[in-house]
Amino acid sequence: MASLKDLITKLNVAGIPIPLFRDPKTRQASISFTLVVISALNVQISLVNLFAQIFKGIDVANSLYWFGMCSALYFGRSVVSGKDKQTIDAEEKK
Repeated sequence: MASLKDLITKLNVAGIPIPLFRDPKTRQASISFTLVVISALNVQISLVNLFAQIFKGIDVANSLYWFGMCSALYFGRSVVSGKDKQTIDAEEKK
């Protein structure tokens, strides 16, 4: 039991490495960009499956919704973390 607890503690401190795609803009590993790539591949597979009927249970509408959500997450993060942030002062609000 102690060895299992040590293993869990080690994984919590070091983290579990997972392969991520690198964001072309920041050159850092990005989970949001990885989700966009995976969802885009899912959309392509579902569109091919529409005609070929290779896989069962892949819905095009759900794939497109998932791609839209992942894209909104990625591009929304990119807009917020941009260098040209605009702020509104208290005087400008009036």
